[in-house]
Amino acid sequence: MNSPTVKLLELWKASSEMTVGEITRYRIRFDPKKLRKSTIWPPQNLVLKVKNTTPIIYTIAILTGPYNISATCIETKHNDCSIFKQPLEIIPQTKAGIKCGETWEIKLNLGTGNSNEGEEEWIGDWTIEVLSDILFTNNKVQYEVILFAELTNITDELEEFLILDHKVKHEEEYQDGPTIIKASSPSISFEYFKPADVFSLPDLNEINKQNKPIHLVVLTHGIHGSMLDELYLKESIEEKCKDQSENEVVVYMSDVNHSGTEDGIENCGKRLAKNILVYVGWPSDNIFSSITSSSLVSPSKSKNFNCNRNLISKISFIGHSLGGLINVFLVGYLNNVTNGTFFKEVKPIHFITIASPLLGSTDLAWYLQFGMKLGAIGQTGKDLALIPRSKDEQHSASGVLEEGNSFPNIDSLNEEPLLLSLSRSNSSSHIALKSFKSRTLYANITNDVPVSLKSSSLYFINHYNGDDYVKDHSQITLLNQFKHLITTLMPPETTREYLNKSFSAKSPIIHDKLYLPSDIPPIPDTFSTSFEKDDDEEYHELPIEEQMARFWHKDMSWRKVLVRLEGEAHTHVIVRRKWQDAPGWQVINHLLNNHTF
Repeated sequence: MNSPTVKLLELWKASSEMTVGEITRYRIRFDPKKLRKSTIWPPQNLVLKVKNTTPIIYTIAILTGPYNISATCIETKHNDCSIFKQPLEIIPQTKAGIKCGETWEIKLNLGTGNSNEGEEEWIGDWTIEVLSDILFTNNKVQYEVILFAELTNITDELEEFLILDHKVKHEEEYQDGPTIIKASSPSISFEYFKPADVFSLPDLNEINKQNKPIHLVVLTHGIHGSMLDELYLKESIEEKCKDQSENEVVVYMSDVNHSGTEDGIENCGKRLAKNILVYVGWPSDNIFSSITSSSLVSPSKSKNFNCNRNLISKISFIGHSLGGLINVFLVGYLNNVTNGTFFKEVKPIHFITIASPLLGSTDLAWYLQFGMKLGAIGQTGKDLALIPRSKDEQHSASGVLEEGNSFPNIDSLNEEPLLLSLSRSNSSSHIALKSFKSRTLYANITNDVPVSLKSSSLYFINHYNGDDYVKDHSQITLLNQFKHLITTLMPPETTREYLNKSFSAKSPIIHDKLYLPSDIPPIPDTFSTSFEKDDDEEYHELPIEEQMARFWHKDMSWRKVLVRLEGEAHTHVIVRRKWQDAPGWQVINHLLNNHTF
């Protein structure tokens, strides 16, 4: 008889690959009663290993990656907990930035049952999430997840053999392309949710058969972002609205701009416009020929394409960071390309920006501005640096939808930055934004390295003197920028103390006010002009950021919500990752409690 030992018995294994913006989920149930009880069964613990199987050489290829993954494991009964049901005790185990060749290993204790009420009793029930950390390309990262039983007191070779033999006889395998999932024990059952399942969109035709109005909520990510960045917001909206009777809420997210956010605000907006029009079944005659991009979804792939009627009744837009500016362009372009009919047939409800540089990024450090002007982040950098564009480049941005005119007249436009063109009172974007029931912006007052308060709050706020928030952002150093980049690529460990502090913290909302045009201070006498008051040119001597801010405030109201978050405020405010960015849960809670979808 051998001396007691410990062995890991493989129960379940999954391997696959992911690209930018993808997540896979596994729900694993463990029922030890499926095997006969013995001196070594059931085990007291299971061991979970998540390994990044991408070749180690890719570790240094950050600009085509980074080839990291993140993983989370949590008891399934806690996985649905959210801002609506704040938990008393949550113990997720998370690991961000698992590098090529690195393995994350944790133990899962089987001391108590944790099944949901009304379900068959399981000893173990967990949800495991694996996320791709790739940002810059559509390359893939490989991984594997393995679940073991930790067997102790193995003293009988025959008993060990019987268990292993039983394991082999009950092997169950699932394969789909690069994805292989193998359950090696009858004690394991599992559900697999591939990226397409997590982000799937419903068939609007089927919803319409129920004679239920549809409210489409469009979520748009920022630069070098992906649909993952707003997954928490998506699922929170769906949870909040799942029992509504007055209309069906459909949250729309698109991967059309994955790895393409450096192409410029206009190109990103056009790509998204076509995908939205295809999805909602907008009549296609004479529309899509004017929207060209090699990365667009093919109309033939859409269930709703070529419908003879529109499938939605209401629409709202929520954009984070650059996504807010893409949405500004997008709503104008939808208005323009449909000859002004889109927002007449589809009621515009909410337009929400979250930490968006609505006035550009001219208050960043000089070396960052210089790089942006030279095209360090493509056309998008030039747009944010407020580099003037040619008349041809402004064609779809600043058009006046004059009566009887299908396309904008640009003859009178001078070369000017895109964001200035969008803000003008006669632009398609300005006209479209004015038609929304509400316009809300969320702005970080501190700790937001990429976006200043001045830009995200549209310049005018009563809570601070103007010089205060300009000074705050101008003092951000190269070291601050570097720390922000490192934290984005390699987030710190998420501890229980960190989560408890996030759950118990007081509300980060410090200012919430509706600003009317009458709340905006008059132009200082030093900038007085001889132009008529209703002429956009009355602002031409003002700094360009103030010009844009005054245009946006001229004939519409804005609800401004100022947020104070510690740490990485720019990612916390959108809850880019559910657990790492837990301080932002209360911001999302505020958004949902103050906007009806």
